[in-house]
Amino acid sequence: MKPIAYYKLVMLSDDLKAKHKIKIGATIPRYDCIQFTGNYDGIKPFINHKGMFYLNLFEAKEMIKANEKRLSEFVLKSANYNFTSMYFENVQKPNVCYGYPNGKPLLSNGTINPLFRYRNDLYLLLVNDDFTEIEIFVFEKAKAFASDYLQKCADGILDDELEETRAKSEKFFLY
Repeated sequence: MKPIAYYKLVMLSDDLKAKHKIKIGATIPRYDCIQFTGNYDGIKPFINHKGMFYLNLFEAKEMIKANEKRLSEFVLKSANYNFTSMYFENVQKPNVCYGYPNGKPLLSNGTINPLFRYRNDLYLLLVNDDFTEIEIFVFEKAKAFASDYLQKCADGILDDELEETRAKSEKFFLY
């Protein structure tokens, strides 16, 4: 039940944005990866030419509601690809959600989906109260158990594994 990878994304200060020529005052929130553990090839399409891994947070255009429990209000994506929808199921733990890569072989524009081979992976996402930090824990081939992982996280059963993974993290990009 250990994650194969971990990514900590944060909203950078205006000083750091200016230093790295990142737009200041953008209306769409940008989250840059500052820490990581593991070697997950599923993020490679999201790394830019400078070596930065960042995602933007969007409100879902149409609220994605597959059933009474699965509700997505937000989507994390880059300029080219959707990383994941964020599914919140536990109202007692509103800062914990899950997602997974796009499972379709082709994107809407007809090109090959570079994330298709990762379609069964699970992302467990932890968001702080003011939505300035997002932690992503990747569990290989665990998509079918998303609700179980979410509940175990909410109940604290995964705390040791998540903390152990965080403790092994290193800098992703030197801001």
